[in-house]
Amino acid sequence: MVKIKGGCVMSPRERAEFERQDALHRKKTGLVAYYFKPQTKYPPRFYAFIHAETWCERNRRPMGLHTAIPFLTRPMSTAEIEYHHFDWRLCYHQYEDWDKLMRASAQEAEELDTDEEGTGKDFLDQLSAFRSNFPLKADLGGCPPDPPGLPADGEPFICGN
Repeated sequence: MVKIKGGCVMSPRERAEFERQDALHRKKTGLVAYYFKPQTKYPPRFYAFIHAETWCERNRRPMGLHTAIPFLTRPMSTAEIEYHHFDWRLCYHQYEDWDKLMRASAQEAEELDTDEEGTGKDFLDQLSAFRSNFPLKADLGGCPPDPPGLPADGEPFICGN
């Protein structure tokens, strides 16, 4: 049974849906897959797909990762599996900064270590080894220069015949 925050008020419909989902069996295992997307017109970023075994290529297509292979996977902790039990949509996390990724991964590693000693530390060591391989420094450098033939900002544009 999931512990509900004190003072939480649910409508009868919400309560019925909560009880229906809470009665469903929990998954025994889960997998988190980490993907890297290099810079295109957007900055480079990491994606962490929760319950990666349920994500098919078609659902990763909007992110441009439909043909990508994860560079790192890890098992989910029992606390994570319980937390994501009520997700009726696919869930992922996106990181554009190594420090934020490492902070979140350190919290997840602590939970992994409570389930099975050493797995969280091993995961953190593997993830930090990739830091030099995947730079997350965005090189957007402002706007591109105006193409030749177009007037610069402030000059009037005159159409030719």
